[in-house]
Amino acid sequence: TDQPASPTITGRPAFLFDADCGVCQNGTDAIRERINPPVDIVPWQMVDLAAWGVPEDAVHEGPVFVDTDGNQQIGPLGMANMLRRSRAPYRFMGSAMLAPGVRHLLGRIGPWMYRHRDRLPGSTPACSV
Repeated sequence: TDQPASPTITGRPAFLFDADCGVCQNGTDAIRERINPPVDIVPWQMVDLAAWGVPEDAVHEGPVFVDTDGNQQIGPLGMANMLRRSRAPYRFMGSAMLAPGVRHLLGRIGPWMYRHRDRLPGSTPACSV
């Protein structure tokens, strides 16, 4: 049987996303193809969230970035931290996303977008869950 991934398999940070959502799947496919960050991009459905220390309700708020030290960021902050580990120009984009004014704005927009992802292009019925 398939066992959930352990948070220590690669020693790299992980970006957990909802593989049932077409928007999330398309977004992470594009990130892998275009940015290829030094981060494991993993469906949250394939990991043991408790072993990773990720509360289940967190994955319903947005994608979750889990750093190697166990720190977690949800949604745009998680995306920013993933991008900061990437090559230029993505590294700079991630840093800009964490700037005080931008961070505040993304903190408001991100959750709204995640709750309404079923209205975005590429959405599937699972996006409305």
